[in-house]
Amino acid sequence: MFFHNNTVLIVFVIGVILLIIGFGLRDRNPGMVLLGIGLLATLYAVVQKAIELFS
Repeated sequence: MFFHNNTVLIVFVIGVILLIIGFGLRDRNPGMVLLGIGLLATLYAVVQKAIELFS
């Protein structure tokens, strides 16, 4: 369980970093891809943590 929490935290931090980089490059296609991947990574981390907490 301890390692699982670290994995979710790492996915969340990487997702936020990708969101920040993608937001800076949002006028180009790679920036939009980074925004999408970052958004999916952060949503995955939040949903995974909510599932773990509530069920």
